[in-house]
Amino acid sequence: MPLFVWALGRFLEGQHLLASVFMGALPTAQNVFLFVSPYGPGMTVGRDVILCTTVLSGSALVAVAWPMDWLL
Repeated sequence: MPLFVWALGRFLEGQHLLASVFMGALPTAQNVFLFVSPYGPGMTVGRDVILCTTVLSGSALVAVAWPMDWLL
């Protein structure tokens, strides 16, 4: 998702581009939980997606910030 946001926001510069890509790298926890909470069987899958995206978002944020630190 961060790569997709970067591709769409190439016309942005500096901190605006960095903020947009960071937003794309954040975990999807809130949205997934809101969508699956009404469904009983979907809670297990939703929980697993929340865990995976939260764990992966840390490394995604570092991977995004490292090459873009020259923008600040």
